[in-house]
Amino acid sequence: MLSSSLHRDDFAQRGMASSAQTQIAFDVNGADVLVLDDVLYTGRTVRAVLNELYDYGRPASVRLAVLVDRGGRELPIQADFAAARVALPADRSLALARDEGGVFHFRIQEA
Repeated sequence: MLSSSLHRDDFAQRGMASSAQTQIAFDVNGADVLVLDDVLYTGRTVRAVLNELYDYGRPASVRLAVLVDRGGRELPIQADFAAARVALPADRSLALARDEGGVFHFRIQEA
């Protein structure tokens, strides 16, 4: 698990969103790494995750898989794999949630 909290460039606006700490159970140097994320939007979270990953070593390759790519990039970051691509207005966001039965779904909410 990689925590992006300390590498985000919008920390002053968002604050510390998570107290999770990075835990990597393998040697990053020379490894092929697959980064998984729920929603790819501006690219800022992925950039922060890459910065955190490189604090632990230099992987041979890094690929990105996301559940939803909603476009709207502010940084030149692209998913290698996306389960879905959706267009949403900037004033909306997608939130991953789990219902009482343990089933995951996305909610569209005001940003």
